[in-house]
Amino acid sequence: MTHTSGKPRLDSIWLSGPVRRRQPTSNQPALSRDQIVSAAMQILDSEGLGALSMRRLATDLGVAAMSLYWHVPTKDALLEFALDEAFGQIDLTPAPDGDWGRQVEHIVHDLRRVMREHIWASQLAGAYAMVGPNALAMYEALIALVEQGGFKPPQAYRAVGTLVNYALGFAADEVKWLTRMHEEELAPDDVKSLWLPPMLEALGDKYPRMRANLEAGESRDWDDHFSFGLSCLVSGMHAKTGGQR
Repeated sequence: MTHTSGKPRLDSIWLSGPVRRRQPTSNQPALSRDQIVSAAMQILDSEGLGALSMRRLATDLGVAAMSLYWHVPTKDALLEFALDEAFGQIDLTPAPDGDWGRQVEHIVHDLRRVMREHIWASQLAGAYAMVGPNALAMYEALIALVEQGGFKPPQAYRAVGTLVNYALGFAADEVKWLTRMHEEELAPDDVKSLWLPPMLEALGDKYPRMRANLEAGESRDWDDHFSFGLSCLVSGMHAKTGGQR
């Protein structure tokens, strides 16, 4: 995990015991950690990581900055709380058909959706230990599914780690492009028309396989790419466990 000051840290607010809290004084509006985290997420969603500070958050909430620390001891803790709140938006509802592979795909697709909707979360996921209750609930659900498919400890955890890392890595790359496209006011079709012709010219005859695949690809949609990669992973897991359902 990476501390916001740049110094490596291996601890987590979730592993350090209960956060101290106190009742507000008479001249302070009542606050809760949920309110603070919700307000922080609004800043993060609208303006990004660079805009969030305890002072800015206090201003938005109409309280003194020091009052926040009775609910959230550090900015790192606040970011961990926000990250886990994002994980809480993942749909873990079991699919009615009961096929473990399709249920795994559903959860991993939804993990990617959450990372896309909260761009800052994809940046934090690699910097903080994902050990909050919502993240652990996701891991628990996925482990139960792959164990249903035939995996045993510790391979079940490794299989889930592969799936989660695929989604997080894909989303991290994706949101960088989406952010850049937004900044340049480009639509997906604009990128295709602006990027593909010079790319094919640069490849020329020196990289024939790369060129052939780019020319053959009818869709460069992020959803299609993600679905294809995820289906390959899950199909491989089916094969490794003998296709057990």
